[in-house]
Amino acid sequence: MTDAAVSLAGAAVRPFRLRFGSLGFYAALAVGGMVWTAPLIILVFTALKSAGDFAQNGAFALPQSLELGNFAKAWAIGIQTYFWNSLVLTVLKVPAGVFICSLAAFALTKMRMRGGGLVFTVFLLGMIVPMQMTLVPLTLLYQRLDLIDSLPGLFFLYLGFGLPLGILVLRGFFRSIPAEMIEAARIDGCSWWGVYRRVVMPLATPAVVSLLILDGIATWNEFILAQIFIRTEAQRTLPLGVVQFSTEFSTAYDLLAAGQLITIAPLLLLYLFFQRYFVHGMAGAVK
Repeated sequence: MTDAAVSLAGAAVRPFRLRFGSLGFYAALAVGGMVWTAPLIILVFTALKSAGDFAQNGAFALPQSLELGNFAKAWAIGIQTYFWNSLVLTVLKVPAGVFICSLAAFALTKMRMRGGGLVFTVFLLGMIVPMQMTLVPLTLLYQRLDLIDSLPGLFFLYLGFGLPLGILVLRGFFRSIPAEMIEAARIDGCSWWGVYRRVVMPLATPAVVSLLILDGIATWNEFILAQIFIRTEAQRTLPLGVVQFSTEFSTAYDLLAAGQLITIAPLLLLYLFFQRYFVHGMAGAVK
């Protein structure tokens, strides 16, 4: 066979292999997408069913009739209180935590300070030490401070436990900002606060938005600390309150599913609104 014939045969086979590989790739994506979205679809089906429909047909069948009243009933039973508690905590804690993390990360990366590496290591210990090991001393401390069963007490817990990850993410992004820009601003007479506010933070918008999403999701979904330190129904957050639809003897699956959809709806909207910043911010954070 001549060289021309061999090259023609290779050219004929190569597109087929590419098409076959692409087909397999997209088939795998489709299967993965179905696996990941199946729980959400089942949750929606359950939330739109009546209790009798769920008991008779199960979770996988289509609803016989759309029971939109499940959302109103779940909201009236208690989701309304839990929702506002979680919203207040998230709206206050997340911006405050990101602001503190950005100040710490800026000082550790752009300001010449002694022991900066040691300080950063101490912050990272907060990610190494399991949270469960701190529950007993924190409970004793909160009993003395009279912060048990209070949203302010939960606010400070969320703030403290969120600092290590926030500093790690923002420090990684701040290190990618050229030092020449900082030096030029300082030569022009800009204070450190001015460098932080006018130079660093505008450039770090993708990282800040990414951290807002991550911290917002973590705060909104937090369960363990709320379960330990919240005792009364009026102070419960959404993850803790939704569990109340399941008792020792029965579970209202229709109301439970409706409450869970109400819980995850703000997170989906938050991610969809800021998703264009998320990938860019996380890419810069891991440099």
